[in-house]
Amino acid sequence: MMKKTNKLMPSSFLVSLSHSITGITCCPPPASFQFHSHFLLFSTNKSNPNPKPHFPTHANLQQLLLEKSKTGFDKLDDALAVFDKMLHMKPLPSVYQFAQLLAALVKMKQYSVAVSVFRDMCVQSISLNIVTFNTIINCFCHLNRVDYAFSLLAGTIKHGFVPNVVTYTTLIRGLISQDNPAEAQLLFTNLVRFKVIQPDVVTYNTIINGLSKRGHISTAVMLFRYMEKKGCKPNTITYSTLIDCLCKLRLVDQALGLLHEMTKKGITPNVITYSSLIQGLCDFNRWQDVNQLLSEMNTRNISPNVHTFNILVDAYGKEGMINDAEDVIEFMIQRGQHPDVVTYNALMDGYCLRGEVDKALAVLETTMKRRGIVPNTRSYTILINGYCKKLKVDRAVDLFQQLPREGLSPNIYTYTTILQGYFLTGRHVEAQKFFKEKMMLNKGLKIGMVTCNTMLDGLFKNRCMDEAMSFFHLMQCNGLTPHIGSYNIMINGLCKNGNFEKAKIMFESLPSKDLLPNVRTYNIMIQGFLQEGLLDQASELFVGMKANDCLPDDVTYNTLIRGCFHNKKYNEAGVLIDEMVSHRFSADASTASLFLNLLESKEQDQNLLALRKRFLSPACY
Repeated sequence: MMKKTNKLMPSSFLVSLSHSITGITCCPPPASFQFHSHFLLFSTNKSNPNPKPHFPTHANLQQLLLEKSKTGFDKLDDALAVFDKMLHMKPLPSVYQFAQLLAALVKMKQYSVAVSVFRDMCVQSISLNIVTFNTIINCFCHLNRVDYAFSLLAGTIKHGFVPNVVTYTTLIRGLISQDNPAEAQLLFTNLVRFKVIQPDVVTYNTIINGLSKRGHISTAVMLFRYMEKKGCKPNTITYSTLIDCLCKLRLVDQALGLLHEMTKKGITPNVITYSSLIQGLCDFNRWQDVNQLLSEMNTRNISPNVHTFNILVDAYGKEGMINDAEDVIEFMIQRGQHPDVVTYNALMDGYCLRGEVDKALAVLETTMKRRGIVPNTRSYTILINGYCKKLKVDRAVDLFQQLPREGLSPNIYTYTTILQGYFLTGRHVEAQKFFKEKMMLNKGLKIGMVTCNTMLDGLFKNRCMDEAMSFFHLMQCNGLTPHIGSYNIMINGLCKNGNFEKAKIMFESLPSKDLLPNVRTYNIMIQGFLQEGLLDQASELFVGMKANDCLPDDVTYNTLIRGCFHNKKYNEAGVLIDEMVSHRFSADASTASLFLNLLESKEQDQNLLALRKRFLSPACY
């Protein structure tokens, strides 16, 4: 029988809370959760139909379960065999040992099996406790059945147990994992308001992590300050979570501020904290700050791990600093860290960005093979992309066809790269055939907007106007809703193929589709107006984009300045140059070349001559 506690909250309140606090409708109790019988096939000796049962002693069982609850069993059959033997032991093992068995199954990520074992424990009237209930609530959350988890919460209360902070933290984590951060926050708020639990740092970290991962950084910081106010001390995980989120949102200076705050409070950062900051600084090419953090890690005796080194290899590779990337790999080997497939993928990507695809291929065929590292689909996709960019599509196709022979399956990115390669080399007929025969007929391939936009862009650039328009309509008929990027491709394609009026109509229709033009959209249309000789309309659109809170970029200014030059509007060009410089944008090569050509002409326009000194000043370059 279950042991009941005397420290009960009013059950009516708790049941009401579990049913209504998050707006979730509870499903039937978990005892009715249906699983196939193979989940409870216990290990037997099939060679001997009547084996002599071997029962471990309670002491041996206790030692075994203590170990396996931390690591999990090597095989599922072993875990189920132990459960079978536990059911036949006299006396029955304690509830704590059954809880350890469930914990071992969770370690093995056998959540469905754990639920089946729990159900069988109920059928056998084996004693339960709050730990076993919490374990199964956790399993339901991992199975994306938070509704069943809340049903089990009600069952927990019904059987006389008081849900604790672990119970509710697990439920909150489950809600967040199913992308319901608002409901998780509401549950937490009500638990605190009605004093059902005293949240601990794990509870706060769970919610802060969920909010951060979904970009709600301001709310996460507010909760962070609230926990401090309530006397719950943040730990390294709390700070690391917020720092990682800030870095991903490119708010790296605020993240550095939190690092300073946590060290000032005596909370020690770890390798995860520093890795997030290094990634954030690498994104801005702040190498001096990166070196300072690496030095600080060394002072604190915090060793970079493989992930930290991979961030550096990737960052150096993307900047074309391939020698630095190789130095990092050599250094990590010296420090006893083993490069993995991610490390060498980053190095290969760096070579390909420099156009040195054959060197990238040598990394895959020689270096990785020598170190016993098996390439993955991304390894080949990087090479395929590299050869496509070098216009060596046939070589890329050879690698594409090699994937199955290596036991690998190409993914949507691999297919899209080949598609783009065909278009880049003007082989649009082969591109369309590849899309229809290799992609559309592949039931395991999910074709999304990136692939469709590649198809659209390729058709337009290869002057396949009718095919592009048909494909755009086909996308919509198949339930794909084009976003602003798709419309940018369409509008640009129409402009470049002499259909400016159609492009203008499509641009004007965007509000009716609940789409906002972005700076790319405006740049395309401004260029389109200028190609039609409509400088005034282009200037009006420039004013309109600022009124719509879409800030011009360097492309916008350079395009308009060239338009003014072509139309001999030198005074207007001067105003735009001043504005461009004030925003720290520079004249591009085309604008500078056009202006220098004007200076060399015999035209003696006073406004043109007045621009010379201003335009050639260092601020413009």
